[in-house]
Amino acid sequence: MPFMLVTLTPGSYDHEARDRLAKLLTDAAARAESVPDRPGPRSRALACIHELPPGRFYSAGLPADDLVRGVFITLYVNAGVLDALRKAELAAALQKAAEASAPDQQRPVVTSAVIVEVPEGQWAQQGRIARLPDIVGLAEFEHLAGAAL
Repeated sequence: MPFMLVTLTPGSYDHEARDRLAKLLTDAAARAESVPDRPGPRSRALACIHELPPGRFYSAGLPADDLVRGVFITLYVNAGVLDALRKAELAAALQKAAEASAPDQQRPVVTSAVIVEVPEGQWAQQGRIARLPDIVGLAEFEHLAGAAL
């Protein structure tokens, strides 16, 4: 069940574009984790989107608000859910989602994503430690459903 913290460069995405971005990023992360496209399992895929205020984005030490549409993602997943192929597919899907959501194509879309694999026993949800075997049932991970955990 992915949890994404997303930071956008100033003025990159208007309200409608942010909504599209949240949906497409969620779809990409859920697809990578094999979370089925059903309301119950998908409701646990979370995205928090923050836009930097003007004058707070720099590239090479220089103001860069108007140079790119930046989408910077920290994606938390349970360790063992994504293999190397799924991570590579996810990286491409995140870039595609950011590009498809951009309201115009005047500035290039740049993504940077850090995939943080949270070790077993290190993720707390709803006031308790969320164990992978329990999460498999809640998220209905399709590729882990029969795996020995």
